[in-house]
Amino acid sequence: GLALCIVQPGTVREAVDCLKQIVEAGCVVLPQGSNTGLTGGSVPRNDTPDTRPSVVISTKRLDTHFPIDDGHRVVCLAGCGISTLASSISSWFPDRESHSILGSTFLNPTTAAGVAFGSGGVYVRKG
Repeated sequence: GLALCIVQPGTVREAVDCLKQIVEAGCVVLPQGSNTGLTGGSVPRNDTPDTRPSVVISTKRLDTHFPIDDGHRVVCLAGCGISTLASSISSWFPDRESHSILGSTFLNPTTAAGVAFGSGGVYVRKG
């Protein structure tokens, strides 16, 4: 499909500002992760009755992630890939074994997609 434009915010503040402007302009918002295609939800679709222009918000630059609570939890922004996170956890905590990242690491989907659509969502409080 076609998108009016793609925005690539680098900070949470930029992402919020972009989202506000897109909504105020009456456009459809399409958040996009790592372009792995696992969910297909980040592709503009022009085969629907909705004729509003689409704007893609790419989260690739929102890849900040860091441990909190003495490493018991990790904060990940929407663009952080699962493989990237697994690598960081290995370097931060070399004696810690990763839980279920399965075969998805070779595609490096975002942690946001894992929480929203995958098994990771059962372990995370959303909202």
